[in-house]
Amino acid sequence: MKKYSLNKIPMILASLGLFAGIQAEDATLDRVPADCTSLCADKPNFDCSRDFNFNAAAIYEQVRVQGGEPAFITNSRDQTYFPVNGFGVQQPEIASWGFKLGAGYTGWSDQWTTAVKYSYFQAVSDTAMQNAYGSAFIPSVYVNQNVDNGQNALVTSFGNLQLGNKTIINDVKFTIGRPTLVTERVSVDIYSSVEATIISRRQVQQYTNDVASGNIPVTQFSVTQRYAAANGGYFQNYQKYTWWGVGPGIGSKVNYLLGKGVSVYGDASGSIKYGLISTRTSTISSPKSGSTGLEAILMSNLYQFSPGVEFELGLQWSYTFDEEQTKVGFCIAYENQYYFMTMRTLVPESAVRTENGAGLGLQGLVLQGMLEF
Repeated sequence: MKKYSLNKIPMILASLGLFAGIQAEDATLDRVPADCTSLCADKPNFDCSRDFNFNAAAIYEQVRVQGGEPAFITNSRDQTYFPVNGFGVQQPEIASWGFKLGAGYTGWSDQWTTAVKYSYFQAVSDTAMQNAYGSAFIPSVYVNQNVDNGQNALVTSFGNLQLGNKTIINDVKFTIGRPTLVTERVSVDIYSSVEATIISRRQVQQYTNDVASGNIPVTQFSVTQRYAAANGGYFQNYQKYTWWGVGPGIGSKVNYLLGKGVSVYGDASGSIKYGLISTRTSTISSPKSGSTGLEAILMSNLYQFSPGVEFELGLQWSYTFDEEQTKVGFCIAYENQYYFMTMRTLVPESAVRTENGAGLGLQGLVLQGMLEF
């Protein structure tokens, strides 16, 4: 029997990919049987299924966050208030590797498909920054200035800034759905899901070589430099975020067969999860040897709803051989994910608050493999 089979694949992956598999079917992608060329949305009747499928993928993606700017750069070292003329320094982020695994079963009645999908991503970034002469780094509002000088209004400016962060994302999805439309070239799948996500992120900012203290420039004729790197002095801020959430989701996948085993697909989904966001901020003032250091720690726990969205757009090719029992293929796609309301950064002012509405995004490429029987 001939059929269009891509509508059965519960593909979770995005981007750069390798896709290989074995399938127990007597059909190819380029031939669609008469009884499978039309499928009504209200009464699926698909006779061309395979019971099991397995997916594995390597992903290469990059994180972007909101609510985490460590400092601003000003072109005046005498400017010790938050700068009038300046621009923000963003957290360093490098593209990193992760993986995804999935398994599905399509042997239910009425062509229902169930699947479980797991993804893991970890990124570690570290960078050192230096300013040009005459400019300076001013710590942002997310840094506890009271630990430095006992005032929120006046801040110390620095000549050097060391940044580092680490992000870990674990995501599990249980999905159920079925085809709602299958033609000779187009297939549409609608599915619902229950999802669970755990995100852990830490950010470290270390400021050294102060060039202004309060509203007084640091020179050889006035205030002595307190955070000299050569003497082991530093002013450091540390932030830790942990978020977990569980909730329902819904999505749709569309395939368009171009011919010769080549197709274009898009997969979009949304979810709403309820869980706990925990935030911790620690600011340390450790002047040069012989001075007394100070540390202030703030913590916050908040239960909330957090929306999330995902989107994949890709191009895939597959070929069936070995008496139509073995299939190999190649897939390249772009993936974009965003987790809303997960970066509630503490703002350590006199009246402490958390940052509302900030989230975390993820995007990149995927390497995928598959087994079906």
